[in-house]
Amino acid sequence: MAVPRYIQNFSRRRAILVSDDPRVGAALSPILSRLGLTICQKATAEGPIELSPADLDPGLDVILVDGDLPRMPVVPRSGSGDAGPFVPVVGLVGVEAPSRLKTLLQLGATAFLAKPIHAGSVYSALYLAVNEHARKAELSSALDDHEQRRRQRRFVIKAVLKVMQERSCDDDAAFVHLRNQSMHARVSIEQYCQYVVQRSATRNESDPEPDMRLRLAE
Repeated sequence: MAVPRYIQNFSRRRAILVSDDPRVGAALSPILSRLGLTICQKATAEGPIELSPADLDPGLDVILVDGDLPRMPVVPRSGSGDAGPFVPVVGLVGVEAPSRLKTLLQLGATAFLAKPIHAGSVYSALYLAVNEHARKAELSSALDDHEQRRRQRRFVIKAVLKVMQERSCDDDAAFVHLRNQSMHARVSIEQYCQYVVQRSATRNESDPEPDMRLRLAE
């Protein structure tokens, strides 16, 4: 497994602060500016805050949510189910009540800042939030890819049987053939086998080979 590349520079990022306390924004603004971030403060006193993926850039934005808000903002998720938030989230903790900490965790916070804000803790919170968010997103992507390949494995069996019949060979030779063809087409063997099985019923003799179809479709 490749060693992850940790993000250390937050220059040109945007910090979206959701807090009704102007003192929080006043404390954070100069600290974040020194780290290269711009700050945009939103107050729930003006109405419910519902952020959408269209408003956010997962590669640049960080949301800082005040845990003492009477009503929490809606933070979009990166997918369905237990998927994490669309962007990194930092929780601002004033009252350390378990219920408020739980709410921040449910929003997807991966780092916390205690109030009142101290300059020495802001960089650490950003570092943890951004890199933990990236790690979880990478794990989620790997799991999605694994699940997709698991669903496609039934096509491997069907494709092996098909190649055994066409080439009069055993299962090992058929699998080696399919693996080589998938490598030539630059796709996973599961994806290649799915294509072979799904196209076998309608493919004409004049059609190009499946791997060539895949390459032409790129």
